[in-house]
Amino acid sequence: MEAVRCVGSPSRPAPSTFLLLVLLGGAFLAVPALAGDTILPGEGIPGNQTLVSKNGEFELGFFSVGTSIHRFLAVRFKKMPTTSPKFWIRNGAVITDLSAAALEVFGGSLCIKEAGASLWCSSVAGDGPPPPSAAAVLLDSGNLVVRDQANNSRILWQSFDYPGDALLPGARLGFVRETGRNVSMTYKDSSHNGTISVDQSRRNGFVLTIDGLDSLGTFPDWMVTSQDNGSLLILNHPESPNVTEFLQFILGQVSLMRWSENSAAANSSGWVARWTFPSDCKSGGFFCGAFGACTSNGKCNCLDGFEPKYPAEWGLGYFATGCLRSLPLSCETNGQTEHDDSFILVDKLQGLPYNSLNDLAQSDEVCKQACFSKCYCVAYVYDDSGCKLWYDQLYNLSFASRPPYSKVYVRWGSKLRTNNGIHTRVIVSLVVGLIAVTSVISILALLWRYRRDLFTCRKFEVEGSLVFYTYGQIKKATSNFSDKLGEGGFGSVFRGTMPGPGSIVVAVKSLKGRGHADKQFRAEVQTVGVIKHTNLVRLLGFCVKGDMRLLVYEYMPNGSLESHLFSEGSNLLNWDLRYQIALGIAKGLAYLHEGCEDCIIHCDIKPENILLDEEFCAKISDFGMAKLLGREFNSALTTIRGTMGYLAPEWISGQPITKKADVYSFGIVLLEIVSGRRTTKRLKFGSHRYFPLYAAAQVNEGNVLCLLDSRLEGNANVNELDITCRVACWCIQDEEDDRPSMGQVVRMLEGVVNTGIPPIPSSFQNLMEGENSCIYSDEG
Repeated sequence: MEAVRCVGSPSRPAPSTFLLLVLLGGAFLAVPALAGDTILPGEGIPGNQTLVSKNGEFELGFFSVGTSIHRFLAVRFKKMPTTSPKFWIRNGAVITDLSAAALEVFGGSLCIKEAGASLWCSSVAGDGPPPPSAAAVLLDSGNLVVRDQANNSRILWQSFDYPGDALLPGARLGFVRETGRNVSMTYKDSSHNGTISVDQSRRNGFVLTIDGLDSLGTFPDWMVTSQDNGSLLILNHPESPNVTEFLQFILGQVSLMRWSENSAAANSSGWVARWTFPSDCKSGGFFCGAFGACTSNGKCNCLDGFEPKYPAEWGLGYFATGCLRSLPLSCETNGQTEHDDSFILVDKLQGLPYNSLNDLAQSDEVCKQACFSKCYCVAYVYDDSGCKLWYDQLYNLSFASRPPYSKVYVRWGSKLRTNNGIHTRVIVSLVVGLIAVTSVISILALLWRYRRDLFTCRKFEVEGSLVFYTYGQIKKATSNFSDKLGEGGFGSVFRGTMPGPGSIVVAVKSLKGRGHADKQFRAEVQTVGVIKHTNLVRLLGFCVKGDMRLLVYEYMPNGSLESHLFSEGSNLLNWDLRYQIALGIAKGLAYLHEGCEDCIIHCDIKPENILLDEEFCAKISDFGMAKLLGREFNSALTTIRGTMGYLAPEWISGQPITKKADVYSFGIVLLEIVSGRRTTKRLKFGSHRYFPLYAAAQVNEGNVLCLLDSRLEGNANVNELDITCRVACWCIQDEEDDRPSMGQVVRMLEGVVNTGIPPIPSSFQNLMEGENSCIYSDEG
């Protein structure tokens, strides 16, 4: 239950993918309350009952959003209207049959079950076995805790450690020493994701990240209490016990929301933003929500053809929930509503909306048709830099008070046609259809005969915003595949340039081997194609022609990490760059493992699959062996995949695989970054001929400078070197439970968590051959 999903999303309403707060209209279906606030060990409550906190303020149960048939375990304000926010406890477990659902406490864990099958169970904090008297209690703070009844101070699990996109007073953000967990807020919808994490370097500081872009903010002193030298922030309770507040993170905006009863400004009740970051709509971003625009007076208005999603909130001055279409698009109604889509010109804008995508269209009309052809395309513009398209929603719309102006064409559902003359049109259509039947049959026959020549690219149904390139476009961009960058077992990679204004340099991967290529192709498209992160290589598009599978990536001018570490002719990477690269890889893997609801296990982490951009920022590539692991599963039994030398022991022994397999591979790569040598090459001299064993022994004795690449001549930050070597040796422990998570690795490398000296893995003990030596070299 650590995070939200990046690959795919459930059916609407999209906010049902949030882990914590969803602020939506629509009623909850009523469920009977259960007397009491506790679930005793070995007992449970059925899905149609709820727990109520002793003070009667909070209610725990399985609730739905709007008209959705799916239900999720959540806490909500019991005394508030049914449109009040819900604080998700476990969003990943989707309940479809309420009568078959149950919430139970067993073996110290809180478990969600449906039809007798466990969908999710909470983890157990601390060492030793869980106490037999563990019970689940909904506290008066809204925090659901699993604790030892014999010792109430022993908390085994609590919902406040998984806040999702909202925070109740008394909850915390930042590093929690007793659990080793770095608590952050998260947000995810069908097209955006973000986090809010504590920035210890500034008083009450935080970092708001949306789609990989960071904004630095500061909580006011009256709002939070700082602990542990600023590494932990507690959300304060309101000054009056009669006031209801919570901290909300939505659409790149964080706000302290307060319930306002019969506001004079709007003559209605609703949630009012008492404090907001960014503080006004002129800051841009997501302040006015989807399809909302900031005007010169600092107020938000919906674009023509759109209306506020929640008018009451807009009346109270809170706009982040955005606007909805007044009329649906034709393609959204499946022909049930008869009307024509059109585009309206929105001009006098201050810059263009957020997150556009380039298209290869060479004229305004072709660009317009490119948008028309995709139901999820909501706007386009063709200017000096070429064709730009916007998918799903528009954000960051702001009207300029003076030139220069920008413009964009927004897709609009036109007024419904009248039914006058519809029967005449039907008759004419039937006559024309009968006349055309013979011609159509002939044309289809010709198309069948010459289908391989006529259709050069088959479009695959994928999520995300990938470009469907034709084979001709790719062939032209790569000058007939003449500039080869490299070749491997997967196929070849070619350098190319996509033509048009603002030409983009790309790397085109051509996969070979029909069965394997198709499997690898789909794995890459379905993983890296729908997620975005600074430390993941970006997939721009793809094409299929016959048996050919082509993937188009952003070009990485500094090549692979392998070429810099092990090639004699390459430029030597200094220590600062190596440390930066190691941290970047760790952040990328942490995002794959913990930033997605469906955990993505890369399965082939090695220097060859780490690419470097122009600033030597590390980007993980090659997801052809990746494994998606649902959050309801901790492991997967799969065929062995990856590269020898980087495989965790569980691969070799045939055990089920978890994300800790990637952690092991990362540990091996970390040793190679430090030493500039292949760990698979045995040492000529010294007691420990296997380099990872040698490294583990030297770390235990504090001789980490012995492990540093000799070409650096000792020029390294010794503290960083020591931490890096310790982290590497923790990552390559035999037992996966002894290895840290990638989130913990990031915090270790950043110096947030103290890194102890790891033990020498027991499997290495058998390889010891005598006394240590700090002199080694590769066998020829």
